[in-house]
Amino acid sequence: MNTELQDAAQATKALSDLREKYERELPDLETIDGWWRWDPQKLLLKGPSREHRTMRDIGETPWLRMVVTTLAQTLYLDGVEFPDDIDNTKAKRMWQPWDRNRMGAKQIPLHQAAIAYGSAYTSVHVGDDGFARITCHTPMRALALYNDPASDVFPQLFLAVIALSDDTTAYEVWDAWNVWRFQQDKNGVLALMEPTAHGVCDAQGEPVCPVVRYGNQIDLQGRTPGEVEPYIPLAKRLNKDNYDRLLAQHYNSWKVKTATGLDLSELDDEAKEQRKLELRQDSMLFGGEGVQFSTLPETDLDNIVNAKQSDVDELAAVSQTPATAFGKMVNVGDAGIEESRAGFYAKRNERRKTFGISHLDTLRLCAAAEGRMDDAANMGLTPVWADTDTRTISQAVDAFGKAAQMLGVPARCLWDKIPGVTKTEADTWREYAEAHPDADELAARIYGEQLQPTTE
Repeated sequence: MNTELQDAAQATKALSDLREKYERELPDLETIDGWWRWDPQKLLLKGPSREHRTMRDIGETPWLRMVVTTLAQTLYLDGVEFPDDIDNTKAKRMWQPWDRNRMGAKQIPLHQAAIAYGSAYTSVHVGDDGFARITCHTPMRALALYNDPASDVFPQLFLAVIALSDDTTAYEVWDAWNVWRFQQDKNGVLALMEPTAHGVCDAQGEPVCPVVRYGNQIDLQGRTPGEVEPYIPLAKRLNKDNYDRLLAQHYNSWKVKTATGLDLSELDDEAKEQRKLELRQDSMLFGGEGVQFSTLPETDLDNIVNAKQSDVDELAAVSQTPATAFGKMVNVGDAGIEESRAGFYAKRNERRKTFGISHLDTLRLCAAAEGRMDDAANMGLTPVWADTDTRTISQAVDAFGKAAQMLGVPARCLWDKIPGVTKTEADTWREYAEAHPDADELAARIYGEQLQPTTE
């Protein structure tokens, strides 16, 4: 059953409950945000000097940002398709809200937030011009409340937090009919604005809270872990590896000269310290009878470097991220490269499934908001993702050319699969080819028209 807030008292109570839950979850999200946005928790050091703190700080590396970014860079929605849409008319109509709301660019931070935190959201409402408006939300500034978080398509209530200034914050509470807007000043005083109808329903015309969740991994209990939190302990180890290497490199990366048997009995302690300060790395030391000189070797960094590489390999394995994303080059053939990236491709394809469904739900809400109920109810819609595989254009053209010649696949259906060619470009090519047929196709059309029965 969809939730409707009847009056200001119910809206204020809903805001209080949503804020309480939001503020409980915010500290964990801030921790995740720190590790994703290169501001991680500091290593604990015992009695650190300023040099130790400096080396700790410069040793921090945004490892988990690479885990998120590498996956997000393979997720670009290029279009949608209908199974019976020969001339692409339905797909173009369905795609208009996407272009109108600049979702081609907005999808990138939307995917990044969903991957990093575990979830992100889009909300849909009817604009003043009658067209659907899409807004993207990060869980750092939003919260959705579901009856069954594992299976519900739309939430019962949704909270959006908007910082208007340093002193003023706006809160929006969405239900199945309205958006209730509150404004809080620096003294904590809440003021309720006039509620506005969002004007969105589902494909059956039933009012819904028009918010769509993008989940990184949703289990049957409704939990949505991201790609940062599970790997924070590994990232801590990697930062510790960097600190250990910098410590050894800073203090013990050169040979230490020693001298025994020197007679400094005539010098007091202060003079001895002054004599030490006069020594430099290139100083030549001489001594009398009984004086022996020697050197202590520098610290071997190989073990520290190997330990770090082992942790990098472990992070790549457990996060299904290609080792090349962390700077490791593997000298293997094409088959070996494909095998090394198989786990990453499986992870990418899984996210395309979940994010693709969410994108389609958003577009269906847009269709319903604009009164296109047939489009909103069409469940045959499929997402078209940009091809981000690392193939050369010559390899792709050779493979697709063989598919067209040997398997009879229509060549026009393969155009948008060529690396670097978007669905929009391929559609333009198809329209041009339709309007400018070659000689063989023109002859086939004329012959087909001659075979048509004539009516008297």
